[in-house]
Amino acid sequence: MNYRFYVKILIILVVLALVDYLAGVILKALTFIFPKIAPYSSDVFTAITVIVIAVGGYYIIRAVQSVFYQYLLNRVERNVASTIKVIIDVVLYTILVMVILAALKVNLTGVLVGGAVGGIVIGLAVQTIAQNILSGILVTASRTVKQNDALSLSSWIWGSPIVGEVVKVSLLFTDVKTTNGNLVRIPNSAFLGNTVFQKLESENSLIYPYQLLVNADVPANDLLQLANSNIQDSFAKARYKIPQVFFTGKNGGTNSFTVIVHFERIDQLNEILNLINQAFDKAYWELKKKQ
Repeated sequence: MNYRFYVKILIILVVLALVDYLAGVILKALTFIFPKIAPYSSDVFTAITVIVIAVGGYYIIRAVQSVFYQYLLNRVERNVASTIKVIIDVVLYTILVMVILAALKVNLTGVLVGGAVGGIVIGLAVQTIAQNILSGILVTASRTVKQNDALSLSSWIWGSPIVGEVVKVSLLFTDVKTTNGNLVRIPNSAFLGNTVFQKLESENSLIYPYQLLVNADVPANDLLQLANSNIQDSFAKARYKIPQVFFTGKNGGTNSFTVIVHFERIDQLNEILNLINQAFDKAYWELKKKQ
């Protein structure tokens, strides 16, 4: 375990304590030698204390941020780590200012009350942004979603599933390039709330479960066999891995089929789905003609 950080903080605290103590001793000696400065000794000592707190606090914050920033870089993207660092800087320096004001014997009651009221107002105004920031921190820190991930996102908010590849994960949004080439920016809060997302990953390839609904006016088993034969022919010609095709049930006037597709790159998915649709369409009309 690396103890350099703790040793550095300890050294800073010891030096600050020594400086404050020596300053007090020197000030008492000067007051004894020059009695005329005695009325100002309290103010001078307060000023020295404030300077010690300010300088020491600054170096302690720098030391803490240096270690914390390196920790973040090992777990999240650089731009996200930088944004989090800025937020923590604001919090730590605000605490430092409050400590300095307390050393100056400033009444902090009004400041705290005003800050609390202002914080509530600001919090309500930026609630969505704060939620996205918190979600972004959780998403990036846990590596829930990362750059180059292929995934499918389903939500009642946007209707049809979004299928594509992650191109960027920032603190507020995740950018996904869809199979149609569109760039979709998704709020990070969606990953922790009302969105179901699935990574299209298997051991040696990407995987996507594709569902089709076909009119139930032709026998499902016959359609399954004929469509499966068409799929095998078209996939063999295109040199794609043969998918698995299942009849998953009947819902009213439609039959439901699921095709488990394996592929290498996300940009192949549209062509693969097109082949599957053509295979089922061809099989359906062949069966209709026989009726």
